[in-house]
Amino acid sequence: MAKTALGSEVQIPTIPLLKTEKFKVTVISAVASTFVILFSFYLSNVVQSMTRDIGIIFGVLAGVIPLTLLHLKEVQRRESIDRHLPLFLLSLVSSIQSGSNLIQAIQVTPERNMGALGPLLNNLKANISWGMPINEAFVNFAKKAGTRMAKRVITLLEIAYKNGGNISENLDTIQKHVSEIRNLEKERKSALQPYTYTIYIAYAVFIAITVILSTQFFTQIESVKHLLQQNNISTSANIFAALSGVKIDELDSILFNMAIIESIFGGLAAGKVGSGSYVSGIKHVIVMVVIAVIAFNVT
Repeated sequence: MAKTALGSEVQIPTIPLLKTEKFKVTVISAVASTFVILFSFYLSNVVQSMTRDIGIIFGVLAGVIPLTLLHLKEVQRRESIDRHLPLFLLSLVSSIQSGSNLIQAIQVTPERNMGALGPLLNNLKANISWGMPINEAFVNFAKKAGTRMAKRVITLLEIAYKNGGNISENLDTIQKHVSEIRNLEKERKSALQPYTYTIYIAYAVFIAITVILSTQFFTQIESVKHLLQQNNISTSANIFAALSGVKIDELDSILFNMAIIESIFGGLAAGKVGSGSYVSGIKHVIVMVVIAVIAFNVT
């Protein structure tokens, strides 16, 4: 049940969980993730390497990437809706100033060049033409849009429709308010964008340092250990005695795990700073994890 600004309650039909796209993608992702992890465990028994760790990582990515793509698709849809809402309101103002009432103005609003808002407007017009009460049509529109901006606009439209008066002036005020909010959001993203680049630069420096340690410094330690063993030099009274117990593979594994942890937290931070959502940071996590895997296995 949804309650409108006019005080009435409207029953909104819902899609069964098993038929939703999100559920289907989740099932496919879980199956793909399980297969990749099990296959990596099988290979780890054949090849003595970091196959198991890398397999687990890519198994998790196989489960996360489809859900991330689905989320990004939804984010882009909502962004398109919010971006075209001022144009929709401007069209309403123009139609009302030409002598139409609010319902007539909605009916003549063009759906073309409205992005993801176009199908919603088409649905809104169809509901009104079929005799659906205007408040129920508005609630259905806001439900399908799924953005806070759309819900705010619909609430203001319901209030303007209920109170009457100079609707053209009210809609013009709403349109300016929505446009101002959109401009503030653009300014916020522009101001925070450099911080996202800073996170990537810091991550690149971290990866470069760990790779240098792994390929240069640790390699020299391994060479000294072999030299001591070949010459039968006693390590008990030698300045390099501490090196005899150093296990290079374990050090490489520690650095690799640190890089993965850095990828996770750095990616989530980049998403929060750039888009205002930790979920949006998953795409940054995926990019950083792939960079870490390539850096530790190609160099």
